[in-house]
Amino acid sequence: MTKGDDKKQGKKPFRLQEHIEWIAMAWVLALTVKCFVVEAYQIPSGSMAPTLYGRHYRVDCPQCGEGFNVRGGDGDFATSHICPVCEKEGSSTGRVRLRGGDRILVAKDLYWLAPPKRWDVFVFKSPEEGHQTQNFVKRLVGMPGETLTLKDGQVFVDGVIVHKPERVQKQLWQDVYDSRHSAAATEYWRSGGEWEVKEGKLLLAQESELWQTVEYERPILDYYSYNGREGENVVGDVLVGGHVKLEGDRASFAAGVWRDDETIKAVFTPTIDTLTVELRRNEDLVRSMRSIITSPREFDFSLAVVDGTQKIKVNGVYVIENVEKVAVDDTPLYTKSSRAFFSGVRGKMFVSDVEIKRDVYYRSSLIRPDYLVQGPFVHEIGEGEYLGLGDNSPISSDGRVWGVVPAENVLGKAFVLFWPPSRVKAVF
Repeated sequence: MTKGDDKKQGKKPFRLQEHIEWIAMAWVLALTVKCFVVEAYQIPSGSMAPTLYGRHYRVDCPQCGEGFNVRGGDGDFATSHICPVCEKEGSSTGRVRLRGGDRILVAKDLYWLAPPKRWDVFVFKSPEEGHQTQNFVKRLVGMPGETLTLKDGQVFVDGVIVHKPERVQKQLWQDVYDSRHSAAATEYWRSGGEWEVKEGKLLLAQESELWQTVEYERPILDYYSYNGREGENVVGDVLVGGHVKLEGDRASFAAGVWRDDETIKAVFTPTIDTLTVELRRNEDLVRSMRSIITSPREFDFSLAVVDGTQKIKVNGVYVIENVEKVAVDDTPLYTKSSRAFFSGVRGKMFVSDVEIKRDVYYRSSLIRPDYLVQGPFVHEIGEGEYLGLGDNSPISSDGRVWGVVPAENVLGKAFVLFWPPSRVKAVF
């Protein structure tokens, strides 16, 4: 076939130079995106678990079969673990594969347009002497010019507690108990009255003129199944929720949290077409409201006691939000006890889909639990400096160890976890 034949059939001759130019342009574009817009990073350690996982093993519990992640090393076997569902303590029963850390995308130019914000998951060059070439990922907690205090697991800025945004809090809640797992431990439920516990479901079968209470007695600690060891600090910031069905014209139901000598509870009292909701502290009424819902005798509910606030949801919608300004001087060094409970009166009731969650607990010390430290962690942050903490506070080497991050070390904000596919999510 001649060149003339090519022209007749409309074919373009192959030009090597054009292909080289296109390849070069694509390479330059990719390099530009990496240098100035977005870059992918792999998480090297478990300091941000469970928000972001580093190298880990996927373990199947030998008792209930539930799969969960345990931090890994260079060996072929997972370390000892405690199942987060059935609480079986043991070790993996067979050979398991060591998996690499999560992969995230980081917006590198975002902080050129707007300064970093508290609670961002940010990437920065290590400020540690001898480790300046390493990139770290932490949660930005302390801002320039602030005095940051960690006390009883809480974050205080200039002496006042800091409230986390809803999108951040949602990622930081960690499961303590979930009755929707068939193997969820039920032996920790204790009733001093007529409550019965069957396969994780709670039943008040007898009507009574006195409040009948069932409580979850297992201590709520800063336990991470990822770390493969028990928690050490009692966590007072707790969410308790579920689905309730009430029978009886005068029935009332309550969900609550006991923290040391304080009781916070949400009380639900239905009528024909409305539901009265009360927030009570030590039986004193804090706030109340009346809501019109389709089924006032059967609904989803939750009570969150977190960061000095109390929030009540009905069918997924906030009906009461009580925000309080808590001073660091009015906060104990540590919480001694924390428990969740349900109560009922003047009717029968059935509670299912029970869940108990706890907030992240920022420890004052990486070395020892808070009840053994002499005082809270306090750090004055200079201008042009930030302080980062790991969500996995018991094992995270972070600002509590090496201090602040200079602004010039900040590389960008993590905004999406893109690998593995099973964990794809936005990062807040």
